[in-house]
Amino acid sequence: MDKMRKTLFASATIVVVLVVGLWGVDLQGTLAVGDLTDAHIGKTVCVDGEVKTGTLCLTDNGSTVTFTMTDGYNDVNVSYSEHQPVNLQNEMPVTVTGTMLPDRTIEAHRLLSECPSKYETENTTLNTTLKSIQ
Repeated sequence: MDKMRKTLFASATIVVVLVVGLWGVDLQGTLAVGDLTDAHIGKTVCVDGEVKTGTLCLTDNGSTVTFTMTDGYNDVNVSYSEHQPVNLQNEMPVTVTGTMLPDRTIEAHRLLSECPSKYETENTTLNTTLKSIQ
């Protein structure tokens, strides 16, 4: 009976560790811009695309970055007010996670961009290419 209790205890410990370890992990996967539909409105989405050239803009006295994300065929507007990414550039691949609003804008709470050193184009950084709207 002692061996059976140890086995049950070990099994319960493993289950608890798995539940705690996976808590908050996004298991829904990443969508392409073209995969977004009206069914995603009001839900949290994780979307891959790239920053559309000429759409980077600072608003709210520089506290919010807005841009259009594209997959080359479809576009979606993104608004991001968290930590400002200093390396965000035109045509840069990005992944955003946020809530899709009724106007089909993603209010992002997470933005991941790739390292700008991987790009050899003459894109300028966020600080020098953005229009400021006040």
